[in-house]
Amino acid sequence: MPPLMEITSSDPSLLRNATRTAEAFARQLMRNDLAGIAFLGAIVRGYFDDAADIDIAVFTRCARGCPEVPQYQHVNGFEVHCHVAAIDAEVSATWDMAKRWAFSESRIYFDPDGRISRLLQEKVPLRPDERRWLLVSGTTLSEWYINRLTTLWMDRGSIASAHGMFSQGLNHFFDMLFSLNNRLVADHKWRYYCAERLEILPADFCVKMGKVMELKALDEDELKRRRDAFMEMWYGMLPLVEKEVHMKYEEFKNTV
Repeated sequence: MPPLMEITSSDPSLLRNATRTAEAFARQLMRNDLAGIAFLGAIVRGYFDDAADIDIAVFTRCARGCPEVPQYQHVNGFEVHCHVAAIDAEVSATWDMAKRWAFSESRIYFDPDGRISRLLQEKVPLRPDERRWLLVSGTTLSEWYINRLTTLWMDRGSIASAHGMFSQGLNHFFDMLFSLNNRLVADHKWRYYCAERLEILPADFCVKMGKVMELKALDEDELKRRRDAFMEMWYGMLPLVEKEVHMKYEEFKNTV
């Protein structure tokens, strides 16, 4: 099976050794007071380099957790990061998007009662109502930040603030892109990398996004150039969003 992420710095030998280390470490933890163990991060996504660590989620049956398992430790030259949580607390907790995305690419290693599998089936998937909201809000707010607030800050005399609006606007645009592809929104560290690999994207996405992210000077000409490049992508995606939500932009923009 090809790796989920083709990271150029990945070392296949490191990946094999890290995976074996994770499995051996997890086997030592398997006992009756654990509800389950899952692997996260690099070894599940199919890469490993010198900057990667081993992420292991440990679910306990008791509320006190698993104090004898340190959060960070070094095993066989690898940093092992253990995320310890009580299963009952996780069932009742609200999971944010970053956590759900992390567990969307996970491998359950130990699940004697099936509780971990059921937990992930309940917490992780993108819900239809949630997807619709991300489509509507992502489309509306990305235009508001990049097309309107940039002008507002120019009028207010702060060209730096005007250019700063692109950062938040692009985050909303990514909300729309990931949800349009029926995907959870990737965590910030991985967001652009994963966005490039989505199936449904604006035409010439990488080239146009490069123009948006490029900043040669904090001036009005650059603001217009970046804004025009973004709005070309935005208008290209708008019909797809309108089709998905069965509403025109003029109908849904005031609901955000």
